[in-house]
Amino acid sequence: MSRFTQAAATMHTLSLAAMEEASRLGVHDADIDHLLLALTLDADTGGQVLRRAGIRLDTARAAVEAQHAGQLLAMGIDAPAVGPGRIVFHETDGYDWTERALAVLRAASQGGRRGDSAAVLRALLAEPSGLIAAILGRLAVTEDDLTAQLDEVEGTARSLQPGRKGAAGGITGSRSMFVPAADAEVRAVLADPERLPEWEQSVASVLPAGSDGPWEAFAPTTAPDGRPLRRKPELHRLCVMREEDESGAVTWRFEYPDAPHANPRTLTMALEPAAGGTQIRATMTWETRPRGPVRRVLRAPLMPLWRGVVFIQLAQVESGISRLFR
Repeated sequence: MSRFTQAAATMHTLSLAAMEEASRLGVHDADIDHLLLALTLDADTGGQVLRRAGIRLDTARAAVEAQHAGQLLAMGIDAPAVGPGRIVFHETDGYDWTERALAVLRAASQGGRRGDSAAVLRALLAEPSGLIAAILGRLAVTEDDLTAQLDEVEGTARSLQPGRKGAAGGITGSRSMFVPAADAEVRAVLADPERLPEWEQSVASVLPAGSDGPWEAFAPTTAPDGRPLRRKPELHRLCVMREEDESGAVTWRFEYPDAPHANPRTLTMALEPAAGGTQIRATMTWETRPRGPVRRVLRAPLMPLWRGVVFIQLAQVESGISRLFR
């Protein structure tokens, strides 16, 4: 993966998670503490180092809340504790980074740094305000501890690989993601057709059809924020099928029975236990059908765009799954 692609992928993933965390607190400016929370969910080196040090989403959230309460108390403000709400980022808008958070993200891509999550964590540890050091102190971890662990493991962790070309006849992308829940709990959700609408954006409802399917499903007519969605009538109904192989991977296949020329899509998720939760390797493939000579000529120049679309769709899958367990 090129340096630019790595930085863009990391920026997108961390921005989504950080702004989701900010939305729990009714905040629209994602700051460096939200960036730290986002890193605890990262599937790559930065997140692995934090979890290896015992910093997980729940403990980091508690430390952030305690730090903010302590700051208010130091100013003589004894405010009553207000518990966080649910994640509403996908239902609202108007979110942005604070200037110091943007400075951290820029620093992660400068001076020869690749812009991956390890570089973001290093830049966050070097951020001069002292907020991150104070939060880490509440977690009994120092910046030097994390820097030493980064030095030890950097370069060995698997990185995100969005938009890689798959087998002939399809457009494929893969993405590693981390979910802060046990393998069995995550697997039960991902293999349940009735729970597809909770994490798969293309499905709004699923009709009961026994334990083996296939299932008839319907696409959403409104966006999460309530806006109506325009969709061709033939793309409203889906046929959904599930497979589970010997390795335990869960595969969903989505077809549009009323649109015979529409491209089917498969989503395969391989799960394995990880420190503090579950690591998922998600692979999405849009199957392409034989086309005429003109479309075959156009395929190559359009491939980067299609791969970008697959990457965005995988990011949406990651966000949907992650929200269920946060």
